[in-house]
Amino acid sequence: MDLLHYFDPVDFEKFECPDWANKKHTLGFQLQKNQEKLKLEKTELFIIGVPEDRNSTIPGAGLAPDEIRKHLYSLNRIGTRLKALDLGNLKPGITANDTYFALRDICEHIIESHQTLVVLGGSQDLTFGITKAFEGRLFNMVTVDPKFDYRKGTKTINSENYLNLIFEKQKNLFSYTVLAYQNYFVDQSDIDLFNNYYWDIKRLGQVRYDLTSVEPVLRDANIFSFDINAIRCIDAPGQSMKSPNGLYSEEACQIARYAGISDSLQIAGFFNLIPEKDPSANSTNLMAQIVWHFVEGFFHRKPEDPLEDSEDFNQFMVDMSDINMTMVFFQSRVSGRWWMEISDFEHRKNKMYVVPCDEDDYKKAAQGDIPDRWWKNIRKMNKRQNK
Repeated sequence: MDLLHYFDPVDFEKFECPDWANKKHTLGFQLQKNQEKLKLEKTELFIIGVPEDRNSTIPGAGLAPDEIRKHLYSLNRIGTRLKALDLGNLKPGITANDTYFALRDICEHIIESHQTLVVLGGSQDLTFGITKAFEGRLFNMVTVDPKFDYRKGTKTINSENYLNLIFEKQKNLFSYTVLAYQNYFVDQSDIDLFNNYYWDIKRLGQVRYDLTSVEPVLRDANIFSFDINAIRCIDAPGQSMKSPNGLYSEEACQIARYAGISDSLQIAGFFNLIPEKDPSANSTNLMAQIVWHFVEGFFHRKPEDPLEDSEDFNQFMVDMSDINMTMVFFQSRVSGRWWMEISDFEHRKNKMYVVPCDEDDYKKAAQGDIPDRWWKNIRKMNKRQNK
């Protein structure tokens, strides 16, 4: 597959370096040099722009990729050995659907090559195109959004209901989590529906109360889709919702860094920025910093697997005598992160596997209570086996 065929290349010369920055130490200069000498097959991280917003309910996000680059490429480089390339902007299809399929082809190539992709959108319905690359393989997805982009009964896709098609068409979606939703934007019937699917939902208050709790969720994700509307409008006015509440800038950057650190995550998309609603360029500047934190997290990835690197883990076994089961937890001696074993004690022939968790899950089990994370994974396993 010739990746370059899909893109209009980046002209790095049109991005001016601000006076406060040392050009030779900027991310843009680093990527420009990589463009001259780094081979595609040696690249670990690709950045692309997708200037597509034809299915957005509010147009304007198609202009975002280059506006984000203006700020992103003036930020400091990330290490001296970052094997990253900016391929440029995806050539638009004749229809938005053509763009989805082109994005699917690109993401599929990235997945099969065990590389990672950053998508600068564009509107968030592009997430549907990303998920199409996972047909034939199980995947987990996390979105950061102030609401659920789901409209029961609708058949046509837009930036407000793309989850409809994902839930309907992508049968290999194993786990879905929405982070930082705001309850006054979400109907209770939709919350009930998501709970029936065994999807995980975390309100803004839950995320803010314990930001570290999102790390295990992101550690298990394959797709990360970030909507700038999740940030309060005073920090990011270049959005459509203009909510006075939402994530703070620092929280958004930390969440993106957690996503970058996840060695399971292969596709990250940043969407719904509308530059024309952002005369101060504060939103594009912030989105650039969010993307920078994702890349910085990626650079510091430390792949860990309790089943393969047992010598680097402490193992804890908790006897759940009331249900005749032993729960097994693992803690990395390197990073301090936690995992727990998932095995269905009612159907012991199921293959055992481990999922990311946190120390609170272990403490809850030690007190005799089965963690919610364990139950949800068991239910997802059983639901999938019964299909």
